[in-house]
Amino acid sequence: MPIPDSQINRAWVEIPKSATVREVQQRVPRDQRRIQWIVTPIAAQDFAVYRVIDMIEFLTERLHVDAVTESLLNAPLENLGDFLKTYTRTAVERSTNWDDVREHWSQIADPPLVVLENTKIIGILLVKTLGGSGADVDFLDQAPASEPKSANGGTHAKPPLPIPDRGESKDAGEQPSILEAEKGGSTKPPRQINVRFEPPEQKDSPLQVGDTYTLSFSVELEKLAEAIAAADVDEARFFPENVAQVEIIVQLISDDFEIFTSPQKLIVPREGKSKNRARFDLSPKRNGVGELTAVFLKDGNAVQAIELKLNVGEGSSAIAESKTLGRTVEAAGAVQPRGLSLWIKYVGEGFQVTVLGPTENTVFMLPLQLQQLEQAIDKARAALKQIVEFKDKSNMVYQTDTEIDAAVKNKTLPILARAGFMLFQNIFMNPGSSQAALDFAKRFRELARGEPLNIQINSQQMMLPWGILYMADRFDPDNIQPELFLGLKHIIEHQPMEEKMDFAPSISSNPQLTVSLNLNRDIDKQMNFPLIKNQEKYWAARAQKGGVKVLTRASGDELMSALESATTPDQITYFYCHALSKNLAEGGADASLLQLGENETLKLEDLRLFAPIDIRWNGRPLVFLNACESAELSPLFYNGFMPYFVAKGARGMIGTECSVPALFALDWAGKFFDQFLAGKAVGQVFLDLRREYFFKHNNILGLLYALYCDADTRVQPALA
Repeated sequence: MPIPDSQINRAWVEIPKSATVREVQQRVPRDQRRIQWIVTPIAAQDFAVYRVIDMIEFLTERLHVDAVTESLLNAPLENLGDFLKTYTRTAVERSTNWDDVREHWSQIADPPLVVLENTKIIGILLVKTLGGSGADVDFLDQAPASEPKSANGGTHAKPPLPIPDRGESKDAGEQPSILEAEKGGSTKPPRQINVRFEPPEQKDSPLQVGDTYTLSFSVELEKLAEAIAAADVDEARFFPENVAQVEIIVQLISDDFEIFTSPQKLIVPREGKSKNRARFDLSPKRNGVGELTAVFLKDGNAVQAIELKLNVGEGSSAIAESKTLGRTVEAAGAVQPRGLSLWIKYVGEGFQVTVLGPTENTVFMLPLQLQQLEQAIDKARAALKQIVEFKDKSNMVYQTDTEIDAAVKNKTLPILARAGFMLFQNIFMNPGSSQAALDFAKRFRELARGEPLNIQINSQQMMLPWGILYMADRFDPDNIQPELFLGLKHIIEHQPMEEKMDFAPSISSNPQLTVSLNLNRDIDKQMNFPLIKNQEKYWAARAQKGGVKVLTRASGDELMSALESATTPDQITYFYCHALSKNLAEGGADASLLQLGENETLKLEDLRLFAPIDIRWNGRPLVFLNACESAELSPLFYNGFMPYFVAKGARGMIGTECSVPALFALDWAGKFFDQFLAGKAVGQVFLDLRREYFFKHNNILGLLYALYCDADTRVQPALA
């Protein structure tokens, strides 16, 4: 099927590359500068597609222009450094198969492409979201500043605006913190989300079983005396420019309270108090300390949660404890929508699952204990290991090549489909599951067969290999449909929910990106192949191009020193090493370990002992643990290391579901970093690589990698 007309946006403006900044400014009305797409022809099939706000952001953030001058306004677009190059893409013909286009281009994450018909521009591909930029849309409207005069009284002629040299940077110790750079030094006190009882005096005495209470949420200029909990709101990032107000959905989750009120809408203007309060009626079910979680969502994306512990029947007041989890609500302005968001919490008798959303009332229990969950996941990962070790005529094909023969794919795909089908059955259709759980299982399968989604999982205990879930109604080994593997069609993020996750979804590469390589150099000897050496060459070449600073650690002492210091500058912390995990009987998560050499082993227990979580990394790194040729990883491995790294200040983690062939791990990492450093969102990189390996190379092992962070995480500015 060719590109459907419904997917073509015909509201575009063509502006030549010789046009000046002033001409672009005058051509697009102020209220259209964030939404009007501009097309600039570059070559026969290549076009730059951008908005005025993108040009302003490039000038101020990439070229560091801080004042408007006549020279700037009169500069042609083609002289703005590499601005046009940054936004140039190859056009697509209208006759191109729409499925082929979507395989290589995302409506959510990528900029639009020009659509041609008989070599003529007929429009651009429709995008579902516009990236929120913090640039000042009125920047170019300010009066031009005076320019230096030459000796004869005229102005100096200015050369084309330069491309910034990211290779010249301050010492890591002199760089401002990520938060300082993002907040821009604002001293305006943030508004506060207040949580309080109505009437407020209820906070002074414990709650009683059977009585009904009203809890309200509102945005105020400060934390009020009657509030039982509060969280900051940062207006600068909460509100995209030209938006007068935003809507936040507040949803309550609890197994200890009966909640009588559906999710509520909180309307927050750009300045001042919220226009309303989100009120909830609830009643305690039992005496003791009852737990209640308030989740704040924007466009289906869980931005933040406030956990409350309330005294019931005992204690001197209503509130026992409160804490804020996840990103601060200030991040809401930058988040992208989610098609499905689940909040999963272990509550003793099983896992409580809450479907998040403005009209959702879906809450159900999964009757699984932690040990049963571990057993179900172990069975699924055993199937993954079976594929990794699959032999064809004595040749372990997945360990010797990344290109897999179609006949081998046809033999191994049913193995994975069976494991993914049974994992879904064991988790969501377990004997003893309620009708609500069975209804959700049916709905989940229907969603999985529909349009591609961004799926968000919020859980600290359910570390499923979500990508291998096989979403068919019935298992037919003779008719395996690859698109029914959840991770081959949808973007899946397992979002950490910890305290103090105060960072933006982007990783700043300005003035440079700091990457640490934590390597087991013994692997080259063990494999008789330069796996480590090749990766060091890759990163040396990256550093040579500029924009990247590489730190290498190859011993346990070097790694421990980095973990012990809050000033460790890592923004990406990459491991290529062996990893081992232990089950509950063998010591559980604390016994899991990383091997950086024969005598360079660090247990999680050692890290927690000598580099405790109260020493937080300032760089907010993304941790990538590429575990190759190791023993099978149990769910307890990530249940230990992922919360540890996040509590240390990491923004999240990339890991593997089981041992990965060393050759594949090397190839996958190279392709991953090529795309991620180029500015693509990490979730889209995952999906694109999984589909590329499978549909082009018959290799399903892309599903071995799991994403435990915000899928919108990207490097900005992008690095060439």
